[in-house]
Amino acid sequence: MEPPLAKETPRSLAKSSAHGFLWNGLAWGSNRIILLGLTLVLARILTPQDFGLVTAAVTIIAMLDAALDLGVGASVVADQQRGITHRIRTAFTLNVVVSTVVAATGALLSPLIAALFDAREHTGLFALIFLYPLFRGCAQVNDSVLKRDLRFRRRTVIGLLRAVVRVAVTLPLALTTGGAISIAIGIVVSEFVAMIVLWWLVPVRPTTRLDRSTVSGLLRFGGQVAVIRMLGSFRGYFDYFVVGAMISTTALGFYGMAYKLPELVIENTLWIFSGLALSAYSRARDVGQHVMHQAMLRATRLLALYGLAAGTALAVVSRDAVPVLFSEQWNQAVVPMMLISISLGVMSIAWASGDVFAAVGRPGTLIKLELPATVLMIVAFLFAADYGLIGVASVHLVFNVVHCLLRLILLHRLTKVPGRAVVGAVLPGILVAATTAVVGFGVRGLLPSGALSSLLILSAVCAVTVVGATLLFARPAVTDVRDALGSRRGGPDPAAADTSASPDNAKTQEGNS
Repeated sequence: MEPPLAKETPRSLAKSSAHGFLWNGLAWGSNRIILLGLTLVLARILTPQDFGLVTAAVTIIAMLDAALDLGVGASVVADQQRGITHRIRTAFTLNVVVSTVVAATGALLSPLIAALFDAREHTGLFALIFLYPLFRGCAQVNDSVLKRDLRFRRRTVIGLLRAVVRVAVTLPLALTTGGAISIAIGIVVSEFVAMIVLWWLVPVRPTTRLDRSTVSGLLRFGGQVAVIRMLGSFRGYFDYFVVGAMISTTALGFYGMAYKLPELVIENTLWIFSGLALSAYSRARDVGQHVMHQAMLRATRLLALYGLAAGTALAVVSRDAVPVLFSEQWNQAVVPMMLISISLGVMSIAWASGDVFAAVGRPGTLIKLELPATVLMIVAFLFAADYGLIGVASVHLVFNVVHCLLRLILLHRLTKVPGRAVVGAVLPGILVAATTAVVGFGVRGLLPSGALSSLLILSAVCAVTVVGATLLFARPAVTDVRDALGSRRGGPDPAAADTSASPDNAKTQEGNS
């Protein structure tokens, strides 16, 4: 019998969330830094077309990735129940079936997908890459159990292992065999190893008894989450699809490279937050609605400050970062990188609000915004293809500005959080980004382009400006970070001690959940 769970308090929640964010950050950060190092090497070995082919293949499976667990992984996290129960075994079984179907269907359709990107001679590459959703989907419930239990240290080990295996497989193949296939094999093998380790760390047996009540309970909540994630994933990768199919796979290579630094610095941080947001919001909801609202506002302040500052700084240094880090053959990626950096910075403003809809049991509310937004973005990208990479990247930026504003309005109406509080959470980030842009672009105009010295000087100028502007405009964000880290070092929480032993505070244990 599982011991009763202690009642969560604001202080203990802050402690566990900060701890989880640090471990999650170590996992993602280490993983991506290792892969960036691999990219820097491969950028000098392989061609833009090689990168474009792999990006095209990954784009297709990335659009399907959000649907691999039908949202049941989010249901496992939101339920906050313990152990490997029949409900989790049912979720695991559903995932295995769906992942197998997706992988088999993708392999069968690979000739058509290759033809769509005018790459018929690379059909085998597209068929091979569909092993990725098979391996990833078959372990998503196992990973969700780690998220539910806030066991982020183990997820860190898996992330590092995934990155190391990918480097160990890809680099020798790139130096010998060469071509896009070397990258594809590295992706597939690393995901296979991660799946095996997750199965070992969180052993879950499939079930042959799929009772209707358990399946419908998982899909009722998870299905809405899956729709939201699919729409978001579709929007996030449709620009890749348009560039590869309507311009060229070589152009997609440049566009994908333009994403490398913004993705590493900004988007990965947002996904680190997403890795624990639903768990944290769900626990905060159990403490009190106001506690969840305050957690959301603090997260919005921190993410907006970080994302806008980082996006602006990357836009400033992109002119010199691309030729210095990736080589001059990638110079066509400079302007798209500037636009994408600012776009991802804007996206960070509303990012913290996404999991609030799921935490309060209203994920369907967000679909009312995401569905028409996705349709409009598709149309805009199709028209933008006539204007090349800059046109596509510009649509990305304009869309994120409008989408961010509408999402915050929807959040205000759902939660009744005062609009003044939301604006107050976002405004410091805007002021810091504006200051960084004025100083950074001003200094950049005085320096030669494409030089290592210029990159180093601009990086230092942006860093100093961000720190100074943060101390001037965003002291509450600094306080939030200090308090969160301080709570990790603090002693026992008296409130937790008073309530943890009470049987009235134990989570209800259901046999089929």
